[in-house]
Order: sequence, then C-alpha cells, then structure tokens
Amino acid sequence: MSRLVRKLLASVLGTEKYLEIVSASYIRMVNAGMMARKYPELFFLDKIIKPEYHCIDLGANVGYYSTRLSKLTQKNGKVYAVEPVTLFRNLLAKNLKKFDCKNVELIAYALGSENKAIKMGTPEIAGVFRHGLTKVIDSSSENFAQTYEVEMRVPDELFQNLTRLDYVKCDVEGYEVHIFPFFTKTLSRFRPLIQMEISTTDNRKQIFDVLLPLGYKIFGLFDNSLTELTAAKALHYDNGDLYFKCG
Repeated sequence: MSRLVRKLLASVLGTEKYLEIVSASYIRMVNAGMMARKYPELFFLDKIIKPEYHCIDLGANVGYYSTRLSKLTQKNGKVYAVEPVTLFRNLLAKNLKKFDCKNVELIAYALGSENKAIKMGTPEIAGVFRHGLTKVIDSSSENFAQTYEVEMRVPDELFQNLTRLDYVKCDVEGYEVHIFPFFTKTLSRFRPLIQMEISTTDNRKQIFDVLLPLGYKIFGLFDNSLTELTAAKALHYDNGDLYFKCG
C-alpha cells in the first residue's frame, strides 16, 4: 500500500479504524501464505514454533506475531502478548477474537528496570502514523504524533510464576537494553529461543554482554535456516532480526 493511500485512509477513517482494517488485512494475507519474502522472520516461525510451546511476544502491537504464534502453539500452548499502549492492545484484542486466538493472554505493561509509570510515543513520518515505531520516550526533544502514559514492570518479577517458556520475540525499538538485564533469572530457568530486533551496534554489544554469559549463542537467518555468527560478525549483521539460543 502506497504512503499516499495510507495517509488518505487514515485521515478519512481515523487512526483506530484505519489500523483495525489494515492489521486484519495483513494477518489474512500472511495466513494465506503471502508476503513471505517481505517478512521472512514471521514465516520462519512455522519452522521453530512447536505445538504446546509457551511464548512471550514483547512489543505485540496489533498482533502480527501473536496471532501466528497462537495458531502454531495450538490449544495446549500459550502466548503472552506484552503490549502497554491501550490503543494497540484494543486492536490486538480485536484481532485475537477475529482470528480465533484463544490461547493468548494480554499483558498490559511495558517492561524495564522498575515498576513505575512511563511515557511512550508514536511518530508520524511523511504524514503516516507509524504504529510499528512506537517507543519509550527518553528525550524531551523527540516529537511524537501521539503519546501515552503506561505502566512499566520488571520482567523477572512479572514472569516469576511461569512454569514453561520456549520462545521470546522482542521488538521494542531500542528499549531491549533496559529489559534484558532484568530478565536473566527467567531466561536462565527456561533457556528459551530468543528472536530480537536490535538496530544499533551499541545496543547489540549490551545485549551480547547480557546473553552470552547465560550460555546463549548468536544466529542469523539465511535461506530459512539459522547460521551461527561470531559476536564480531553479529555486530554488523544486516539481514533482519538476530536469534539467540543455548547449547
């Protein structure tokens, strides 16, 4: 969909209705097997997620990953969809109902180093509301189309009662460095496969310093298969998300 069309639809329908229509359309296309070249990591879930897996979707947004994880884990699996922004969480709930995803639990918090209230914001780029770039506001000089008051929780405390965890997906627009140092107890207990978007070299170094001492190794996705990377090569990996697995 072109930028002009998206901008026009959003202005006519309003942000929430526009996102509801677009997100459901995207999920339908993915379910039909379309856009595999554009979203290889999303389709790679079919290979790595097994029935009965328990998964955490950090930065669930409107549900592209959560809906697919729900189908793959099936009725005996479990998905914890972490989405602190009410607007997106409401749309996520609608998509979960629309696509009959009954094994998903919504978690209405951001994750981080403290239990406290924080602000998040969504930018508008070239006139388009970029919901996928919503982030924690850490600078007063940043400009956002919409801002939100949300609650933050420490992940090791929030997930302390889990009995199983097989997979974690993280897409939090750079905030991962403030989450994973406070997630190590849970990761050490279950050693789940982790998929993470990490866009900057500095953030990658910080994440490697957290995960590698726990026994994790770094992998990249090439031709629908994971290939192990050295830390040096992983710093400059430009083929999408990085994967971390133990053993």
